[in-house]
Amino acid sequence: MDAQYIPLITYAGVASALCALIMGTRDLFLNRGELAVRRELRQLPQLAEPDRKAGPVERFDAWFARTLYMSGLRLGPLEGVLLIVLVCLAVGGGAFILTDDVVAVSVAAAVALVLTLLAIVVSARRRLQRFQEQFPGALDLLARAVRAGESLDQALALVGEATADPVGPEFQRCAKQLEMGLSVAACMKALSRRLALMDVRIFCNTLAVHRQAGGSLPITLERLAEVIRDRMSYHRQLKSVTGAGRFSAMLISIVGPILFVYLFVFQPQYGGKLLEDPMGRTMLVVAVVSQLIAFVWIARLLKTDY
Repeated sequence: MDAQYIPLITYAGVASALCALIMGTRDLFLNRGELAVRRELRQLPQLAEPDRKAGPVERFDAWFARTLYMSGLRLGPLEGVLLIVLVCLAVGGGAFILTDDVVAVSVAAAVALVLTLLAIVVSARRRLQRFQEQFPGALDLLARAVRAGESLDQALALVGEATADPVGPEFQRCAKQLEMGLSVAACMKALSRRLALMDVRIFCNTLAVHRQAGGSLPITLERLAEVIRDRMSYHRQLKSVTGAGRFSAMLISIVGPILFVYLFVFQPQYGGKLLEDPMGRTMLVVAVVSQLIAFVWIARLLKTDY
C-alpha cells in the first residue's frame, strides 16, 4: 500500500476513537435526569411505516432504527452508524498493521460490519424474548388493576412501575402518552410499531376494540395471558424435541467456514491450488450454495408462524 494512505487511515482511526471517548464520557458523567428522558425520546423509531413504493434505503433506515430501539442499547440511528464505522475502522486498521494488504483490510472491515450488525440483531431478539416472557405476568397485573377500579392509564402506569425492563418502560411510555391526551388507538398503534410481536399486536387491538365496543377487559386480558403462556409452553416443547436437529445444523454450518479458513491461513499451498483450478472454484461455489440452501431449508422447517 502507498505511504500516502497511512496518515489518512491514522487520522480516521484517531478521530473515531476520540468521538467514541467523548460520547462515552458524556453518558457516564452527565446528569441523567431530563436530559436522559429527552435523549430517550429522541431514540424512538419513526411511527410512520415506509411506503410500499419506498426504496431499499428507506426500508433499511426504518428497520435499523427499530432494531436499535428494540436492542436496548440507547443509541440513535446516527450513533449506531458511528459505532459500526468505529468498529470497522478499528478492525481494518488492525488488519492493515498485520498484513499491509488492501484485500485483507477490505475483508476484515466487511466481516466487522456483518458481525456488528449481527450483534445488534441478536441483542434485539434477546430483549424481545425477555419481553415475551414478562408479558403474560404484566397482563395479569393489568387485569387485576382494572378490576380493582383503576383507569386504563393508571393501570398501565402501575404495571410499568411494578414490572422490570423491557415491559415496564413500554407500559410507562403508554401511560404518559395517554396522560398527554393521545387516544388509546393511537397509543396502541405506536406500541405495536415499536415492538414487532404478534402478542403485542393482539393486545393493542384488544384495547382499541374495547375502547370502542366495551366489554369485560379483565377477563379478556386474563384469557390473552393464558393463551400466550400456552403458546410459550408449546415453543419450549418444540425446541426440546428439535434440539438435536438444530445442533446438527449449527455444527454443519460452522465446520465448513472453519475448514476453509484453516486451509487458507495455515496451509495456503492447498487453498491457493483450490482457487487456481477451475474445477476447485466450481466445487467451492457449489459447496457454499448447497450449504446455504440446506441452512435455509432447516430454518424454515423449524420455524412456526405463531
